[in-house]
Amino acid sequence: MFKNYLKTAWRNLLKNKVYFLINTVGLSIAIAVSVLMLLWVFDEYSMNKYHEKDDQLYLVKRTIPLEDGILDVYAGISYPLLNAAKEKFPEVEDYITLGATFEDNLRIGDTDFRAPGAFTNAAFFKHFTVPILLGNADDLDNKPESIAISESLAKRFWGEDWATKALGSPVHIYDNGDYAVAMVYEDFPSQSSIQNDFYYGFNRHLSQNDWLLEWGNNGMQGAFLLREGSDIAQVVPKVEALFKENISGEFKEGILLQKFSDNYLHNQFDERAQVSGGRIEYVRIFTWAAIFLLVISCINFINLSTAYATKRASEIGVRKAIGAKKNMLIGQFFTETSLITATSFLMGIVITLLLLPFVNVLTNKNLGFDISEPQLWLTLLGVFLLTTFLSAVYPSFIISSFKPVAALKGLGKEQKSTTSFRKGLVVLQFSLALLLIISALVIQKQVDFVNQKDLGIAKNHIISIHQDEVLTQKYEALKNELMASEGIADVTLVGPSPLSTPASSSGVSWPGKTQEQENIEFALLWTAHNFPEAFEIPIKHGAYYREGTQDTLNLVVNHTAAQLMNLGENPIGKTVQLWGSQRHIIGVVEDFHNRSLFEPIQPTVFLLDPNDAGEMMIKLDGNQTKAALASVHAVFDKVLPDNPLHYGFLDEEYAANYNAEILTGTLARYFALISVLLSCLGLFGLAAFTAKERTKEIGIRKVLGASVQNITLLVSKDFFKLIAIAILIASPLAYYFMSNWLNGFAYSINIPMFAFVLAGGLTLLVALLTISFQAIKSATANPVNSIRTE
Repeated sequence: MFKNYLKTAWRNLLKNKVYFLINTVGLSIAIAVSVLMLLWVFDEYSMNKYHEKDDQLYLVKRTIPLEDGILDVYAGISYPLLNAAKEKFPEVEDYITLGATFEDNLRIGDTDFRAPGAFTNAAFFKHFTVPILLGNADDLDNKPESIAISESLAKRFWGEDWATKALGSPVHIYDNGDYAVAMVYEDFPSQSSIQNDFYYGFNRHLSQNDWLLEWGNNGMQGAFLLREGSDIAQVVPKVEALFKENISGEFKEGILLQKFSDNYLHNQFDERAQVSGGRIEYVRIFTWAAIFLLVISCINFINLSTAYATKRASEIGVRKAIGAKKNMLIGQFFTETSLITATSFLMGIVITLLLLPFVNVLTNKNLGFDISEPQLWLTLLGVFLLTTFLSAVYPSFIISSFKPVAALKGLGKEQKSTTSFRKGLVVLQFSLALLLIISALVIQKQVDFVNQKDLGIAKNHIISIHQDEVLTQKYEALKNELMASEGIADVTLVGPSPLSTPASSSGVSWPGKTQEQENIEFALLWTAHNFPEAFEIPIKHGAYYREGTQDTLNLVVNHTAAQLMNLGENPIGKTVQLWGSQRHIIGVVEDFHNRSLFEPIQPTVFLLDPNDAGEMMIKLDGNQTKAALASVHAVFDKVLPDNPLHYGFLDEEYAANYNAEILTGTLARYFALISVLLSCLGLFGLAAFTAKERTKEIGIRKVLGASVQNITLLVSKDFFKLIAIAILIASPLAYYFMSNWLNGFAYSINIPMFAFVLAGGLTLLVALLTISFQAIKSATANPVNSIRTE
């Protein structure tokens, strides 16, 4: 019987080539895009979950009470808490110190490479799944000169002989001293959010930064390895109580433990320190977008199947007359649907493989089709079964419900409910497409706003160079040479980056400071005296620091800080305290965005300390960029011939903060385009069917004097009504979803009306072109032939 099903199904499909082609092309495109998107989604969900002790690894974070009961979450934690918790609580099996990743130049002999690295302790390699290829992780704790490097970095230094040459080899880190290779570890997999190429020991870092021994200093990150079976709800209060016992203040900070693997997708918190979002939002967006595309394509199938069902009325009548049961007819149609789906699926997989390299470049991923991965086969099977079920279930029941006598007489007409259902599906289809189009336009507008917004600070044509000890010693010589060179506008020192200020402190006090304000964090910037001039930041009150190496008596703040401290209209000369020392306000600079636009401008303290700033910033003449870069290379070759030159553009570093939003905008545009194409593909099929069904009517109207325009309008108007309804449904939904998305930004656009007008206009235009092709074709046909067709 199944063989007969297949033969009949294939014969029916070949008889209706347009129907077969539209469904196959539409489904194959939808399946390809959906599979690609699901591969990306699964990759995102798999990040950091490969660690064997994943269920035991927890990041330790602080919850900081602010005004009005708001809790802010910070990743920085104090080292004494990590150490004491391990000693006091049996649930804490071990702690891992996690330093912030930085890039530096490493030299072995005459070979230099720049690589990312951090400090950590031996526990990192014992509890995270990082295979050790050579050496011993304990050396990081026991030998201050020890350094661990990745396999890829070892190969860069020693080639294929790295296994015999690496251990014991001296390594010089330009800003961190001399080391010896004590361990080589396997490269981190692509499913890891950590991609460091070297680690030095935490104990060495601690010996050079003994302030980390203070409970109130939170200049590092850390994690706990909890014992198996530990109840996280019982551990948190214990650790929090320990922390509060050892810190001062009325409104004491709390503790939050978050599973290490959850942090990648869930790193945003609400005002109650509850997880409220993060990268997971984009994963959800594209999961739904993939489902939308499948639904849109399945709607094409359902609409065309129900529309063409009346053409098969006689066939169904004969089958029923000779004894075919309803379940046999349903089986027949499911077979036909499975044949189309299987063909589309094979085409979709081919398209997926062809597009995979492009998608990997677009998403900066290493997605692949690993046929040995059960999850891949389960995903493919799920997509296949879902598509087949959605496409077949309703049409099969419609076709099998025809009455045999009426069908044999050629009276197998559609019920009104079937026509209404098909119209409803067209509305749903275009509503989903319009939702994607409007979203794509709003996202792109917000991305443009981020890129073009006046930040209150110059960021274009500025390069940053890491300030190591050698650069600090030669800074004046470098600056003098650079300022005398072609294309150089200014040179200064600042750290960290003024567009991303991770360093902060709550150690600022002022007259009238309330207990609720004691935990407010002030961003910290260490600068040279010419920082405002180089970055074109206006001085609102007073003046900036005079030229020098340090100023421990005075202080410069931004306008937000002055307002927060309620220093009045003229804050110059007012006294505040920084870390217990009195300072006089000598200047207030205008506000600029010192963090991403997701966050409001932070109160900021500017310190004169060029030797410890961290970054050398060189401002180039925008009209002479090529000559300016050549000047930079020439000066560094002259003044620091033994130091490799590495630099980055500040505007590119700023744009990197919004990679997720830029990717979202790009993918949303692709989804919107594909959804419109799929919707119009189905519309084309329906218009062709409608025109064919009304061939005789159109012929009679032409004989009676109807013009081409009248007939085109006759065929098109019902479809335009459906699209108009879709616009009315999609617009408020898009406004709601995009408003929620924009609420994640502290600074965002107002949703523009043009997005709705443009989306609706484009959809109507594309639909007009699609429908008009069939309508005009029918309207211009010879009416004699049209009437003769029936």
